[in-house]
Amino acid sequence: MNTYSNGRKFDKSVTNDVKALLATLTDRTIESNVYRETMFEIGKFMGQELSKKLDSNKSYCIASTVEDADFLSRGIIESIKEKVHSVYLVCFWNDRIKVNGASVAPIFNKFQDKGYETADSLIVVKSIMSGSCVVKTNITALIENMKPKNIFVLAPVMHKDSTLKLEREFPAQISALFNYFSLAIDENINNNGEVLPGIGGSVYERLGFGGQTEKNQYIPNIVQERIFA
Repeated sequence: MNTYSNGRKFDKSVTNDVKALLATLTDRTIESNVYRETMFEIGKFMGQELSKKLDSNKSYCIASTVEDADFLSRGIIESIKEKVHSVYLVCFWNDRIKVNGASVAPIFNKFQDKGYETADSLIVVKSIMSGSCVVKTNITALIENMKPKNIFVLAPVMHKDSTLKLEREFPAQISALFNYFSLAIDENINNNGEVLPGIGGSVYERLGFGGQTEKNQYIPNIVQERIFA
């Protein structure tokens, strides 16, 4: 990462084309179908970059939120699936609620590919990391049944403090497994907890899901494909 410019710094892998994709996410005038396609393209790029660090003989479990599954997560899967031994998917439907002033993200529902717990490493995908509650909840659920050798945490945009917040939630032997990959680190956050420029607002709304209730009623196509395969 280089120094901050206008509150953002980019990973060294980011090309001008990828900067344009990130700028598209922050454009609040675009339609949800354009936003979805942009997230998919960003996922493909992140997967291509991540694959350089993966072992072709190993298996990987992709942990996705429901809203990211068909777009960001699918793009990542498309880029790595031919370059590793196998890829499993676990999809989480998380609620976001406040308990005594703190954000928590209980799991409302989940889908798990058979055999996911045998994966050598875990790849946790999130459209943006402003805090740690969703990622923390999903990692905690997964490591109850698997023992990953590495935990890759991927988000196109992360707030500068998000990785430290996440690591504080785990014992040292778990946080030592974390490897982060983001395209941009943002240093600003508003009073509503929204990272700026971030990804252009609430990802539920930008993807066309409306709010949290509507998002949790959605069954991603990538999940349906696995159910009926």
